[in-house]
Amino acid sequence: MQATADVVIIGAGVIGCSTAYHLARMGITDVVIVEMDQVGSGSSSKSASMLSLQARHDELGIRMAQYCYARYMQFEEELGTPIDFRRIGWLSVAGEESAPSLLHQVKLLQSLGVRAEVLTVEEIRRRYPEINAEDLALGSWGPDDGIFDPHMIMWGFIKRATERGVRLYQGMRATGIRLRKGRVEGVEIDKGFISTRMVVNAGGPWAGEIGRWVGVEIPILNRARTVVVTGPLPEIPSDRPFLYDETAEWYCRPEGAGVLMGMGTVPIQEPTVQTDHEMVGEIVDVAVHRLPALERAKLLTAWTGIRPLTPDDLPILGPVPSVEGFILNCGWGGTGIIHSPLAGQWIAELIHDGCASTLSIDIASLGIERFDHEQSMAHPAQQT
Repeated sequence: MQATADVVIIGAGVIGCSTAYHLARMGITDVVIVEMDQVGSGSSSKSASMLSLQARHDELGIRMAQYCYARYMQFEEELGTPIDFRRIGWLSVAGEESAPSLLHQVKLLQSLGVRAEVLTVEEIRRRYPEINAEDLALGSWGPDDGIFDPHMIMWGFIKRATERGVRLYQGMRATGIRLRKGRVEGVEIDKGFISTRMVVNAGGPWAGEIGRWVGVEIPILNRARTVVVTGPLPEIPSDRPFLYDETAEWYCRPEGAGVLMGMGTVPIQEPTVQTDHEMVGEIVDVAVHRLPALERAKLLTAWTGIRPLTPDDLPILGPVPSVEGFILNCGWGGTGIIHSPLAGQWIAELIHDGCASTLSIDIASLGIERFDHEQSMAHPAQQT
């Protein structure tokens, strides 16, 4: 296959789909998305599926989440696709050791206009009667967080993008990026070549590998997180909120008639993993301590997803100085679905206008140059 495009996006997870939609909305429609599997088949489909204002611990992250929350409340009106949002609230709990950081978090949220309040142990028990609170010092409550559907989000973006002319190539693996004198010339795929002057790296856990094709070391730190879902458990009603244990880094939320839960992250070298059964056991141990009723639950299924983190927990956005036409939209970690409207908007503005203006934030501060490492030249074999 031989094709041409103004822009090629590598990766059809939620970040790639959002980027394609926002480009098309700005009139840039000669766009190709290359996806080695199917839309959302990577880490975007393996999240806890929470739209959260409570999960960020820095001012920039909270402002980003506020913008995206507002966009999601208008998603169906804008894109014609429901996201099945259900507001269940977010309850964080902390022991003595982690209580100060939780208090600081609540004050920061409140200062930025996010609804959040500190709870006593008795108030925690009233909101979640099934909880074991004997080792807790305090909690926090955010009423606006809730569950949504990542698959509907991705297909909402991609449906509108393709209606406007964007081409989606599923089942085609990008294998390299061809350069000429330090500038992008096109993308090699396993079924041919796509000629283009601009590539957006939205590869999620594979973003580091894509960077190495052009001799750029992108500091992506892949971490695996295992998620477990139980069968029906009447002892824990389905109207309970999302529960996050700050000390154990364990969480759970209703999932149908059962409970979905996850905990921690494990460093991995390759962006493909199998379910970690040892981690499943650790998750269950913490779960039974915090919610004793879970001891009677039957495990229904489990999966492991990958969080592509960065050294400072912020995404890596914008052009790579050493490779003209190579743009990064990666490193979103476990917040890609929450922040996808902004992730796509910013990169589309950058391509269309030469700068990103939404939220009046200079995304140059999120560029790869902020990391203290040498950017090597492209590999000679990739030059022509």
